[in-house]
Amino acid sequence: MKTLRPVLTFLALALLGSLTWNSPASASDSPRPVTLPAQVKCVPVFRLPTRPCSEDNTVAGNCYWDAAKRGDSKGYSYYIERSGSVVYLNPKLNDQAARLKFNAAQAKAGKELWGTVDGHQFCWAKVGDTSYVTCFDGYKTTS
Repeated sequence: MKTLRPVLTFLALALLGSLTWNSPASASDSPRPVTLPAQVKCVPVFRLPTRPCSEDNTVAGNCYWDAAKRGDSKGYSYYIERSGSVVYLNPKLNDQAARLKFNAAQAKAGKELWGTVDGHQFCWAKVGDTSYVTCFDGYKTTS
């Protein structure tokens, strides 16, 4: 029994030592910092106005244009804030730089700003016997 005690003590100390020792390989396996994705802007759906916007911009503030309910399956829904800012539910159409670039190109082409046409915002027209209307969201028509 006297010879067993030093062996058990050695094994116990060896076990404790192995639990606390960090090998060089485990130091390189340390967790790397996590990178988070870019912040995404979400439209606050719970705050959408309930009053419908008009097709001709007579109701132009604190209103909601639901393209699907208006029979425009290819159009985009949007709402107009109290301040008059148009916010599309499709985030790609909310790029202010793209809107300004579109407006500048239309003005340079000699077109006339018509505003809202058939519920579509930011529309410009080449006026003539037949006026060709082009809107920021891609809507085109003639009058």
